[in-house]
Amino acid sequence: MDVYNWGRYSKDDDTGFGYSSIKDLTTDLYANDQNFISNDFTSKYGDNFQDKIITDAIQGKGDFESFSPRSRRVATEAAMVIIVLHSYALDAMYTGIDYCNKGDQDTYWWDDAVASLVGWAEGTNTGGSASNGFLFYNIAQYLCDVSRTCKDGGDSEVNRLLMVALTEGKESLWALDCASAESRLADVELLLETVLVDLMAYFIEQISDNPTDEDSVSHGYIVATALIPLMESYSADAASTIENNLGSFGNRSTDVLKDGKDVVFGALETFVMARGIDCNLLTRNVCESIENGLEDSSSGSENDVDSDVAFNATNDVKSSPLLSGAYTPVSNVDSL
Repeated sequence: MDVYNWGRYSKDDDTGFGYSSIKDLTTDLYANDQNFISNDFTSKYGDNFQDKIITDAIQGKGDFESFSPRSRRVATEAAMVIIVLHSYALDAMYTGIDYCNKGDQDTYWWDDAVASLVGWAEGTNTGGSASNGFLFYNIAQYLCDVSRTCKDGGDSEVNRLLMVALTEGKESLWALDCASAESRLADVELLLETVLVDLMAYFIEQISDNPTDEDSVSHGYIVATALIPLMESYSADAASTIENNLGSFGNRSTDVLKDGKDVVFGALETFVMARGIDCNLLTRNVCESIENGLEDSSSGSENDVDSDVAFNATNDVKSSPLLSGAYTPVSNVDSL
């Protein structure tokens, strides 16, 4: 609550709003009408959903009454990263495009979106911290690391493409090419959904291997909650399968993966195909789930890594080549 509600570690965002907590990012103060992710969340779960799910997790209310204190912490941290900051990053990018359409050569909001996704944990060589935080960037980095699918230099291919899209989007804003910037925004969102699918598949594997692992169940529950509204417009049946097997806000199933791993992976595969997600960017074997009987995409014991580190793995050595000089902000937005 200290971090979420009262804004510990926050700083003035230089826009006149003063000190912003993560809770502030869930309010209409930053809402952009074009943010389809936020609209999907509201349509599925109702108004003030983002604040409610985190507050309930912190306080052990609602769906979280049966969660242990540890698993509630896991759920809280995951929800802040993949629900609140995901939605806020799109808000910030759309706001940047709004300024572009007014003729303003301003990249502050785009920089803010990058900070919300990456966290400026690029290593000490360029002034960052000695280890990564646990924002979207590090999720993809962890998944490629644990599955041994990182590219040359140790970087996630999804992250490489993400940084390219973010950098090109900023260049487009600076050139007042607003349509191109919006196109890059669409690329960013598709890559973020790619990470969500990959993360969902990872926790499906973890839960299948150990259904009593509260950390994996809590993570899986939050990832499912984030993914279900995005899936519904592409395949209502696939979204329903994820909801029935991993739970969602207001309808948590106590019989996790009751239809079996094959069926749930099949639902993810349906969404991947309908959404146009590049199967080559996934570290889990989602796209061959039916044909190959859910063979693991990795070999050896790396699939058994403790899921507790999924959002907090230390990959500073691996991430440094990608982020050092790859994206340079011009605004003071590194507070996230």
